[in-house]
Amino acid sequence: MKELANKVVFVTGASQGIGRVISLRLAQAGAKLVLAGRNASGLEETARMIKESKAVLEPHLCRLDLLDPDTIEAGVHDVLDQFGRIDVLVNNSGITGNSVAVWEQSESDWDTTIDTNLKGPFLVTKAVVPSMIKHGSGTIVFIGSVTGKRPFINRGVYAASKLGLVGLVRTLALELAPHGVRANLISPGFVAGPRLDGVFADVARTDDSTVDEARAKMLAMIPTGEFVQPENIAEGVLFLASDRSKGITGEDLNISGGLVMY
Repeated sequence: MKELANKVVFVTGASQGIGRVISLRLAQAGAKLVLAGRNASGLEETARMIKESKAVLEPHLCRLDLLDPDTIEAGVHDVLDQFGRIDVLVNNSGITGNSVAVWEQSESDWDTTIDTNLKGPFLVTKAVVPSMIKHGSGTIVFIGSVTGKRPFINRGVYAASKLGLVGLVRTLALELAPHGVRANLISPGFVAGPRLDGVFADVARTDDSTVDEARAKMLAMIPTGEFVQPENIAEGVLFLASDRSKGITGEDLNISGGLVMY
């Protein structure tokens, strides 16, 4: 029996990166996937990869932009009309923001990062939760970051946005528990991929070093000596989305190779 068989699972940011890997893993677990995001071609590519993986169910595509509340409302409404419910919400979408000292941060860049990483997941959750409450069940998984708990130089706005998710998840867990709905957070460490490559470049610029030196510096911070793989995050999402974690809510699961342990 597939762990997510007959479950409608809504994944934001499914067009690339971690969101794509999460979607592929949940498809293998039997989910009725809704791939949500603003990059149509990326969503279509993820859908193609899912079909090629011989997943039983064909995914549904949902165009939405976290900076446009109307698209969020319309997208969730469309999914509920078609499927009748959303059993699992994976709030994965986010951006890295820019890398500058807090006092050099522009207000517009601050607003864009906070609106994308914190307000956007709030709006998606706000649109989905009433249906979960109506059905008396549901699971919400947020993708945060260890940066929300362990500060890094020049990453102020990103840290603020991700630490905000910790407070949001804990509050949701308390509010939704009486309705049979769980909310949890995953805090990834340094996840291998294009986004981390961009961070290497930012660190190299800040330290006046090479990208290879920046990579080595960040790798040395991880007790296991390895960068986290996107598949590690996907397995964590599957665990929190499934009944295997039925007694868990309000938790923050670090997947960081020991970079953060609290």
